[in-house]
Amino acid sequence: MRTHDLETELSGLARRLTGGADGRAVMVAPVSEGAGASTVAAALAHAACRETGRPTWIIDLDFSANTQASRAKLNCQAYAGELGGDRFWRVAPEGAGRLALRRCEDAPVFISEFQRKPGAVKRVTFHGSSAWWTRARQSCGLVLVDAPFGSAAAPALAADLDGVILVADARGSRRSEAERLTERIEEAGGRVLGVVVNRAPERR
Repeated sequence: MRTHDLETELSGLARRLTGGADGRAVMVAPVSEGAGASTVAAALAHAACRETGRPTWIIDLDFSANTQASRAKLNCQAYAGELGGDRFWRVAPEGAGRLALRRCEDAPVFISEFQRKPGAVKRVTFHGSSAWWTRARQSCGLVLVDAPFGSAAAPALAADLDGVILVADARGSRRSEAERLTERIEEAGGRVLGVVVNRAPERR
């Protein structure tokens, strides 16, 4: 399915997520490896911008590869993504990296990019920081958190967010995998909002 078609498919979900006066922060997490959660998150972000006209953020938790930033066409301007106060991530050694936001060329979608010098960061950990996510909600219409498959960040951050959307691959994900991930998220204090089934056959 083409990106524009996927955005159209997700427009109803985008309306539901952005229907209130306040912004929301929602995680998009894959049920299985290669389920397409990053593609769904990007399409959902653009759909939300189209529905509301308000900026959308994508926070990519793949700090090593910056997958979202590497796939998108971004302008050269980087904006500080620290928002002050306690962050939801830490690096060792302290100060070895920073989280910046860069705007897509074709829409007010801002994508995070973890910036660091080669070899400077020894370790990255994620932890709860409700104040950071509150400030993020106040800055845009929707924050979408793109969690890599198997990342410890999903349960670590889920309780601070408004919910988690699981992404399953119709051709490879198993129901048991979705149930296990749901259990992990709910045990950590998060709430699963539903499942997007990616690559499902088109209805005739």
